[in-house]
Amino acid sequence: MSSLFRRSAALVGGALVAIATPASAQDASFSDVNFSYWARPFIEELASKDIIKGFPDGSFKPNEPVTRAQFAAIVRQAFDQKAVRRYTAFNDVPSDFWAAPAVRKAYTTGFMSGYPGGKFEPTQRIPRVQALVSLSSGLELESPANTDKMLGMYQDAADIPDYANQGISAATAKGLVVNHPNVKYLNPNQSATRADVAAFVYQALVKQGQLQPIAAGSKTANYIVQATAPSQAAAQPEKPAANQPAGLLVAQGTDIALKYPGNAGTKIVVAPGETYETSLLVAQDITNANGRVLIPADSRIMGRFVPQNINGTTPATQFVADKLMVGNKSYPLNATSNPQVAVNETELKSTDLRTAVTSAAARTAVESALGRPVSVGNVLQNALGTQSPSTANNSVIVIDPNQLTLTTRAGLRVTAQK
Repeated sequence: MSSLFRRSAALVGGALVAIATPASAQDASFSDVNFSYWARPFIEELASKDIIKGFPDGSFKPNEPVTRAQFAAIVRQAFDQKAVRRYTAFNDVPSDFWAAPAVRKAYTTGFMSGYPGGKFEPTQRIPRVQALVSLSSGLELESPANTDKMLGMYQDAADIPDYANQGISAATAKGLVVNHPNVKYLNPNQSATRADVAAFVYQALVKQGQLQPIAAGSKTANYIVQATAPSQAAAQPEKPAANQPAGLLVAQGTDIALKYPGNAGTKIVVAPGETYETSLLVAQDITNANGRVLIPADSRIMGRFVPQNINGTTPATQFVADKLMVGNKSYPLNATSNPQVAVNETELKSTDLRTAVTSAAARTAVESALGRPVSVGNVLQNALGTQSPSTANNSVIVIDPNQLTLTTRAGLRVTAQK
């Protein structure tokens, strides 16, 4: 089996993209995949076998979306299926396009199809539902008779397109579906990230008997959708341990997806070295194994972004939470997010700034590099210069709150939600 997503830089259509190249042995750890990161076992196991690769700076960029061309390249590298149909060229995939061989392979093996008008849409981001249906199709997974029951496992089943029902049912029955942060939500139309695809492909390789299943009882295993519902015997009311206060336990290691308390597209831009106090919202209900809501969506989490250094050289920031507000009740919270790494101003997109809130230091860095004023949402008021913000190399840190996940470092008990 060859490299899944070995990423080499190539200038394609004016943008720096990554393409598949022959694999070589590499360190299986990445600067932006910490020990508690939900997809770490998928990513590191595939990396240790040279099935996936990271970027030259030591990162994996797990939250980066995957395009249809990139997914075709992943399929080509990960699976060795026989052709089931002849290739029909797509008018938006020229023969010299970097992913043309991968598109051909993904099409002839039945993993992927095109769109009306002879288009493949190679640069379009692939939704999670398409990625899963692609794997079901290419691996010829059969949907069970109880399709409705399979789809009924997802609280957002109504969002699954009709064409995908059989494919998602098959992927669910065979254990390919991995849902983070809440196993009950498929988020079918959300763009698949590199972490999502690593998880789906890992599970597909488990189905083929090429990889060992994720250890049962591990935190990561909690995100793998099980085709059979938990038994009633397992769904017992929680009882606090001796000398523990009453309430529902939010266990250590629980992941909490976040969002910005306003415009959903808002980014936060700070300079390396800055500390920024803020509050963010819980994106989805956090439930326990019995389905009880522990932390409802839209609960407020207070904390701050604090400076970090990855491997002692790469500037980054990390959200450190210290308080959870559920309604008018306050709870101490010990939780941290995945690190966000600095980028050079040349990597910024106009959309990163148009709806951003940014610190004065970060805005100065960008304006100095670009040689012109930039338009941003507003200037952060709570940026603290406690560690002498640096604008060296005009780097800034762009934070997408919707891509942040908190992991609790200690358990806490909360009042049962009605």
